[in-house]
Amino acid sequence: MPRGAAEGPGVSAPDLAFFDCNVFMGGAQTGTWNPAWTREDMLRAMDEAGTEKALVWHVGQQDWCVPEGNALASAAVRGQERLWGCWTVLPPQTGEVPAGEELFSRMKADGIRALRIFPGDHRYIPGRTALGSVLDRLVERRIPLLVSIIRGGMDWAAVDALLRDFPGLLCVLCDVGVWGVDRCLRPLLERFPGVRAETSLLALHDGVLDSLVRAYGPDRLLFGTGFPDRLPAAAMLPLLHADMGEEEKRRIASGNLAGLMEGVRL
Repeated sequence: MPRGAAEGPGVSAPDLAFFDCNVFMGGAQTGTWNPAWTREDMLRAMDEAGTEKALVWHVGQQDWCVPEGNALASAAVRGQERLWGCWTVLPPQTGEVPAGEELFSRMKADGIRALRIFPGDHRYIPGRTALGSVLDRLVERRIPLLVSIIRGGMDWAAVDALLRDFPGLLCVLCDVGVWGVDRCLRPLLERFPGVRAETSLLALHDGVLDSLVRAYGPDRLLFGTGFPDRLPAAAMLPLLHADMGEEEKRRIASGNLAGLMEGVRL
């Protein structure tokens, strides 16, 4: 059911262009969806799913070597109009990844428009002490920071503390979990205007996308699939058939993320 409408009796869905904010390359075969080992694999998987563009990272950025994983992400998106790159950052004190102006000049050269952190896996406390010199600049440059609730040990308490340290941060909360997230997510959406929620697991709750749009507007949601951990169609269907206007669906499917990417100042 690529790019657009699944229709049945009494059901009509708009033709949507999907810009996926949450996909990664590499990873083990899980039996759900084949991982994308190469750029060609990723583009093929996007074609099969009906995804027009994607913000891509490489699992090596989390699992084994951040600098090498970042380099693999850069290589995947180089010269591509459909793929945008996302690096992982670490505390600059250890000198493992570029810092300061070097970070942003290299991001610009490599087509990188967003950053991720995995503090649980990478053994540091995410806050002003470790990341202040990096995240203050992200706020100034409007660079999105993606954090995963179920990948890399970033729990809700850590996210809350991070946002209290950096209230102006553009922070995209990915992989938010399946049950009972409203009482954690909604206060963050209410208090911090830079918070965005990725939709792949939110979409498992009947009507939650509609409810969040009514409460906070469509601009606070970004379409994501969690590929290859999850099937892209599982995230597409609830949005296609959500009880909201077609323009709201289009903003969530692609417009909001495109706007964030255009707003990055490198």
